[in-house]
Amino acid sequence: MSGVPWQNRWDPLRELQREVGRLFDGLDGLPALRHLRPYPPINVHDEGEGYVLTAQLPGVCADEVELTITGETLTMRGERKRPEGVKDDSYRRQERLVGRWSRTITLPDRVDSTQVTASFSNGILIVRIPKAEGAKPRHITVATGG
Repeated sequence: MSGVPWQNRWDPLRELQREVGRLFDGLDGLPALRHLRPYPPINVHDEGEGYVLTAQLPGVCADEVELTITGETLTMRGERKRPEGVKDDSYRRQERLVGRWSRTITLPDRVDSTQVTASFSNGILIVRIPKAEGAKPRHITVATGG
């Protein structure tokens, strides 16, 4: 008979479980990385004759945004600059991303890239993308049999 009660013995599985739990608890400090989303956030909706893309770009000027379209692929590029006069080591919390960004999306259908227009107001980029003639819905009349 041993002098150590079995409840107090070293249990390697319990120790492993405790260490794995500590490891995952340590990941709680990185919630921003776990929920990182593509930037900028966008919406694309169908207006029948074309698509409208809206992108949230607060703190960005219109001349800092570059748009290119090739086929059904739209690419947005730009840069969010650091606020002037704020030193990096003075931040206690920094959730707004800074630096160059790029986002490419595939449009849901063929578009007429020569007619694409864009405007920018209050931090919202609006891109109007007309559908190509062949991609627009066409009404087909059904003839009666004769």
